[in-house]
Amino acid sequence: MLFLLRKIRRKLMQKNKVTTYLLYAIGEIILVVIGILIAVSINNRNEEIKSRNKLKETITALRSDLIQDTFLIQDRLPEVKRQYLLNESLRGRVAKPSATIDTLLKIVRTEFNPNWTEPLRYNTNSYNSLVNSDLIEILPDSIRSQIKNFYNQKFSKINLVERITNDYRGKLATYVNTYTFGSTSLHDQGPLIDSLVWSNVDHGHLAASFQGLSNFKRILFDLTNDEMEFSHKSSKALILHLDQYLSK
Repeated sequence: MLFLLRKIRRKLMQKNKVTTYLLYAIGEIILVVIGILIAVSINNRNEEIKSRNKLKETITALRSDLIQDTFLIQDRLPEVKRQYLLNESLRGRVAKPSATIDTLLKIVRTEFNPNWTEPLRYNTNSYNSLVNSDLIEILPDSIRSQIKNFYNQKFSKINLVERITNDYRGKLATYVNTYTFGSTSLHDQGPLIDSLVWSNVDHGHLAASFQGLSNFKRILFDLTNDEMEFSHKSSKALILHLDQYLSK
């Protein structure tokens, strides 16, 4: 088309038809502009298709991460609940009116485990990729809000657990510098060290240490249980919405 217009334009110039020549020149410019706009539109469309394909890949990976996280929680949560009940049982025995110094000594020497496991490390790579690449902004409003709200609440709960865990580590270090471990695989110091540690124990200090440490564990169990149950329930709900999005 452009070649034909140029040929006509040359003939018009040769015949000195300036007005008609200008009209053809303008037409040629318009065609060039239209061609550029079409090319830009096609390129934008291709980029949009690439972005949406990348978004679906990332959402698929996010779904996989959430499924793996639910498995992690299902594996860990029963033990958290079991340890919580054990901790409450030990605290309850010491709190009974019939409890004696021997009750406390037996518990802290052979039953109380002051250790605390590290918080779960969840899979967040896909979520981080979704946010850092701004792909999350082209999601439908409802699912975008659900993803953001879920992870904002989840990270808030995780940060609280980690902060309390760090505080607990400090209290645990003080405790084990004074007393031996109780019901743990590290309880291997033998009768000599065991007798030396416990022969002249300050019972008041021991009671306060046990009370403080076991109470801190109670708080940690509550926070960890709350975070895990929230993450498990909310992850399953989010997975259903992601499935609906991916099926479109």
